[in-house]
Amino acid sequence: MLGVTLTLAGCVSPDRVSTDPADTPKWDAGLSSSSTPPPIASPPTAADFVVGVVVTQQKCYGSAGCNYRYTINPQYISAKPLPDKTTVIFKVTGGDQDQVGNFTIDADGTATFDRETGISGPEGADLRASVTQVLPGR
Repeated sequence: MLGVTLTLAGCVSPDRVSTDPADTPKWDAGLSSSSTPPPIASPPTAADFVVGVVVTQQKCYGSAGCNYRYTINPQYISAKPLPDKTTVIFKVTGGDQDQVGNFTIDADGTATFDRETGISGPEGADLRASVTQVLPGR
């Protein structure tokens, strides 16, 4: 008659079985609930930015209206962290025609944009900028 011996890895022989719950293996030993990755911060939105318009030069021509030179004063007003690079698109209103512009902002809050831009409009035009789109990672 042939004898067969089976070896089961990880099993405990019957003479070593314990009924003490403290001897139960801890399958999650060494793991904690913090082993899941931290949540990724939501990307910035248009509401996270304010763009001021600063008129640097104004030349008026009577009834023909005025030519303005302006620069922007972009501000990030959220507590959320910024991505490495974000492009913000904005619209300037108050001139004869709306103008679209953009700036980029780095994770440290440094904004890069054209120094000055020109627009024509009526005398005493109230130039304002509003953010229309935010492109994180670009």
